[in-house]
Formats: sequence, structure tokens, C-alpha cells
Amino acid sequence: MGLLNRRQASALLAASVMASRAVAAGGEGARWLPLSAKRSTPPLRLPDLADQEWSLAQEQGHPLLLNFWASWCEPCRAEMKSLEALEVHFRARRLRVVAVNFKEGREPVQRFREAQALTLAMVRDSYGEAARAWGVRSFPTTFVINPAGRAVLRIEGELDWGSTTVQQRLQTFL
Repeated sequence: MGLLNRRQASALLAASVMASRAVAAGGEGARWLPLSAKRSTPPLRLPDLADQEWSLAQEQGHPLLLNFWASWCEPCRAEMKSLEALEVHFRARRLRVVAVNFKEGREPVQRFREAQALTLAMVRDSYGEAARAWGVRSFPTTFVINPAGRAVLRIEGELDWGSTTVQQRLQTFL
């Protein structure tokens, strides 16, 4: 199957379909799925780009966006700058955005981050175990985590995080 294995090709196809729907709807065609209070939030411990351990538990006390992405996913790449702008916009509310890279090495992720001049926190899900535990089946998928450390919202698909509509809608979950 060339450079992509079947799983990557399927994920890429799913991401492309989601991206076309989002673009057709002005970037706001992503699926917003509130999560049940009864659903447990999986633990998360991953290495960052400096190979230091990052954990979801250390982020308690402020809202967090976990964005599962891959550099081969065009919709993922397209929304990175607006995710960074979102973090700046909600700085007073102490929002933090953490980009969880799916199955790529430290060097390619670092090169992408530098080429895009991003300052977002990035961690690596080298084997895809975190994506599996969180039920991620398409990219990008973003989770909103409340200050208590509970996942309260799942967003599937690309968004323009700088959109006033998206920011207003997101504010109710922060």
C-alpha cells in the first residue's frame, strides 16, 4: 500500500472526509459531543518533546484542551495556529492546550513545530496507546478537560478555534 499502512490510510481517509465537512460548513462542521459525567477520564502520561514526562494529573486546577493530531493529517495541521491563538485568547481563564501527536517520532514532531513557529505544548503518543484509551478514531479529535480533571466534551473534526462562534460555544465548557 505504499508509504502508508492500511490503518494510517483509513485514518487519513476519515480525517479527509471530516475536513471536507468542516470546510463546507465554514470550519464549524465538527461534531461536538458532550461527555457523560459517569464516564471516567482515562489517565494520561506521555513524554514531551524534551523527553520529560507530562501527565494529565499535573494539569488539574485549570481547563485544558487535549488535541489528538498527526502531521500527515492536513486538517490537524491546518488548525494548529488557531489552537495556539485560542490558548492566548483564554489566557485569563488559564486555559492550556496540549497537542498529543499520534505515532510519530520526536524529530518529525519537533521539525513540524519549528517550521510552523508553534509554542503549543506537545506530547507524543508513540504507540497509539493513549489514542486507543481515549477512543480516538479520527483526526483531529479534541477533548475539553475541566479544572477538576474530567473530560466534559469531545470534538471530532477541524475547527477554526479563532472563530467567535467556536469560542463562545467553548466558553460554556470551560
